[in-house]
Amino acid sequence: MSKTGYLIFTLVCCSIMCKGQKDSIAELQNHSYGFKLCYNSSLIYPGVSMGAEYSVTKINIQKKRKNARVPFFTRAHLISANLNFYHQPDFHDNLYLTVEWVMRRTNKNGFISEFSCGPGYSRTFLGGTTYSVNDNGAVSIVKNAGYSYALITAGGGFGYDFSVRKKRPVSAYSKMNMIFMIPYNSTVYFRPVLELGIRFTLQQ
Repeated sequence: MSKTGYLIFTLVCCSIMCKGQKDSIAELQNHSYGFKLCYNSSLIYPGVSMGAEYSVTKINIQKKRKNARVPFFTRAHLISANLNFYHQPDFHDNLYLTVEWVMRRTNKNGFISEFSCGPGYSRTFLGGTTYSVNDNGAVSIVKNAGYSYALITAGGGFGYDFSVRKKRPVSAYSKMNMIFMIPYNSTVYFRPVLELGIRFTLQQ
């Protein structure tokens, strides 16, 4: 009786696996690397961002339709390094570096959705002249006055990959990030940052 039950269980599992293989096929693609340039805005304060990314895994998911493979979507995991800057008048300039883990999905029509998160380092530069007073009461100007912070960034966005239909290695995207600066005046400071930019992708 136990052998019969085990055989039925095995057949059911195999049939499920075969059905999954029949419905969809995962095909590993070559690694790729790319570069990005974008407008980087913290609330209403303008800035710029540039970076590079490398795909750790890139899988093309295809559906099987009438004995033919039909592209369905591409799922990629990437590592991205970015140098970002924004200017807030009368307050500070913020220059920050981030390293992000990116999960990106591109459907068969070229539309992109993605999520990213990762650590970073921020260095702010105060917007006005800063003075310091020593123990003797002497006043001096502090050059490049500002603060250093650790930060965490997380965000998501949408875009369009022109290489899917147009065969051009360019994609346009918009993305909203939240940056958490630690510590900021002995607390955690967060700020939304909007990205509008383009990416250039090259196959390895």
